Amino acid sequence: MGEIAFVKWLESIFGIKAEPDYRKGPLTEFLPSDIKSVNGKPPKLNISIKTTKLRGIWLDIPYKQIEHSDVFILVRTGVTRWHFLAFLKKISAIRDKILNKATKLGVITDNELKDIWDSIPDFTNVPAYIVGFFDKRVYGADIKKQDSIFLVDGEMKIKRFVVNKFVGYWNPRQDKYKNKVIALLREQGKRIPDKAEIKFEGIDRFSPSLHFLVSSGVLKRRKPEWETIINQILS
Repeated sequence: MGEIAFVKWLESIFGIKAEPDYRKGPLTEFLPSDIKSVNGKPPKLNISIKTTKLRGIWLDIPYKQIEHSDVFILVRTGVTRWHFLAFLKKISAIRDKILNKATKLGVITDNELKDIWDSIPDFTNVPAYIVGFFDKRVYGADIKKQDSIFLVDGEMKIKRFVVNKFVGYWNPRQDKYKNKVIALLREQGKRIPDKAEIKFEGIDRFSPSLHFLVSSGVLKRRKPEWETIINQILS
């Protein structure tokens, strides 16, 4: 979904035609880039596109991905469960494969089938917003160190510190990342208790693995910044 939104945005704003890579194959083959071509040619930089909800503020990159791509783009989309149902309605999957079978089995009547069908909304456009991009090359060789934290900030609550600005690695299962966050915050003059819980705004639980996180407010988003990175992708 995010790939489609980015491709449409790229053409509407910059007049550039890009093609997402939808080929089938092993995951490792597609780690470097989600974009197959730009103006008919392979992109000069490897581009990874990450999608989050409309209120999402985090570019969350699995650590293997950070090794393979150069530029990471965050896209917010407003996909809801109703969009999914409306899509199934549009391709007639609900009527042909579910409701008609239920009618034949006597589970529902023809009138009930019609009522159910009419209650499902028609498919509408999915809202999407291109938040910005993160260029890992700015951080040089330090980004290869899997305990690097380049930026952290947030707000101390009663018993926990809520991070709302961050660039770096995070592993919820390893205390060394929490300890480093606390040390960096204390260097800023913040009073953080040793036993304070570290939470990231809007994230209830992380998957138990290493992440590279970038808060959306840190991403590059101004038009001149986009023009610079697009020129590098093309040239």
